[in-house]
Amino acid sequence: MSFSPTLLAQDTEDNRVQDPRQTPLVRAIDGCSPSVVNLRGRKTVQADSSVKGDVKQVNGMGTGVVIDSRGYVLTNYHVVQGVKRIEVTTSEGHKTTAQLLAHDPDTDLAILKIDLNHELPTIRIGSSSDLMLAETVAAVGNAYGYEHTVTVGIISQLGRTVQVNDDQIYRNLIQTDASINPGNSGGPLLNLRGEMIGINVAV
Repeated sequence: MSFSPTLLAQDTEDNRVQDPRQTPLVRAIDGCSPSVVNLRGRKTVQADSSVKGDVKQVNGMGTGVVIDSRGYVLTNYHVVQGVKRIEVTTSEGHKTTAQLLAHDPDTDLAILKIDLNHELPTIRIGSSSDLMLAETVAAVGNAYGYEHTVTVGIISQLGRTVQVNDDQIYRNLIQTDASINPGNSGGPLLNLRGEMIGINVAV
């Protein structure tokens, strides 16, 4: 991950409409970003798999997507599993805590509920049933703790099965070469329409 200085310039709405840099990808990210939230919390994990009861506390981080304006958030179950206090930061910088409402270990998905005094912007949901190989996609998430990081790639293959440990096997995955890093889990995989067509789950 690299960084460059930021140069600020004034722009007008007319210039942005006509600007060739306003590609479908740029517009897709701009449209989805308000619905992406960042998740943090401490959890207990096994420190040494060979020593029963040897556990430690670690700081976890991940990403969530607002799917209902009343504050319902979709994420990976492994992001919030074992977390007693799920801390949420919205794209506007509002901080709150979330309640775990439901989860499904087989698909590694969870539904959270956050309560704020206003409606939240929601993600546009697309379909993964008609994805094409080499189609451009983008991943958005809290990579390494850097909020709203965007990476871009293509659909590398469909229907993958991946075993990440002795207890978890993911089936029918979308494989992409868009970089997925720690903290991206639970964030959206987007098509060029800005629609969520998957949830980032594994490196």
